[in-house]
Amino acid sequence: MTGKSKNIENYRINGADTIKDNNITGPTSSSNTANSSHFKAELILLGVVVIWGYTFPLVKNVMELIPPFTFLAYRFLLASLTIYLIFQKQLRNINLDTLKKGFLLGFFLFIGYFGQTTGTQYTTATKTAFITGFSVVLVPIFAFFIIREKIHFNSIIGVIMAIIGLWAMNSRASLTHFNKGDALVSLCAVFFALHIVFVDVFTKKYDYVQLVFVQLFTVFLCSLTMSFLLEKEALHISYHWPVWWAIIFAGLFATAMAIYLQNRFQRHSSPTKIAIIFSSEPAFGAFFSWLIMGETIGLVGIMGGLIIFAGMIIAQLSKVET
Repeated sequence: MTGKSKNIENYRINGADTIKDNNITGPTSSSNTANSSHFKAELILLGVVVIWGYTFPLVKNVMELIPPFTFLAYRFLLASLTIYLIFQKQLRNINLDTLKKGFLLGFFLFIGYFGQTTGTQYTTATKTAFITGFSVVLVPIFAFFIIREKIHFNSIIGVIMAIIGLWAMNSRASLTHFNKGDALVSLCAVFFALHIVFVDVFTKKYDYVQLVFVQLFTVFLCSLTMSFLLEKEALHISYHWPVWWAIIFAGLFATAMAIYLQNRFQRHSSPTKIAIIFSSEPAFGAFFSWLIMGETIGLVGIMGGLIIFAGMIIAQLSKVET
């Protein structure tokens, strides 16, 4: 292997996705490559959102058969084991700093799931979806204060359209009464937004595979602790196949693969654009709920989904952010 080949191989092993050669690519070529990289990353992340949308009816169908923290514990245990078995060589030398950053991301993720799962028990699913969607608003605000990301005009329009779309999809809900469940789901929106922003920060400085494993294992430990404290009787393996299918799909695809892809490709876009893409999750959730469970959202709800997608497109028209 030549010296140049060794350098390229080492660059790939260290997590780089693009190899630049100033002797080959000029300014125009580099710009086109950057645009292509951004589009590819955002398309993959849209696929992640589709998977998350499918989990709405999948998980809802088994929540009466298994309590939430126990479900999350099994889900994140499977996800953690999957990442470990695939990337165990990269996980042998996790330093203390990566552990701290991964734990912080995992803590954000766990509080988000805790707020959403627990809050749903005290409020309606419609209000839960709408309030969770406010993470779209919070991301550019947090990104501005935490990483000084400039908020482009098209991103603002996209965010506003995403909010309007989410409202339209949940127009049957009453937001005049703010109860304990609403407060918990609001906590979820805050921590999901923080998770998006800090994933953008940390994956540019640390090994994203190690970060994925640490945050997934953190959520597993937190969920297992809550399950042991509140749902101890449910910690067994004698569940029927529908429950295990939900755990397997959610653990392998909606968690291990999805969060791995998020951590790998989010760094090629901006937190604000990622928030716009993630705001389409209720649209896919509504579609799969209709397809699998026969739930309908009406004409206004369909229009809301179209508005969300329009907001995503408008957000992509802004200049590539550096």
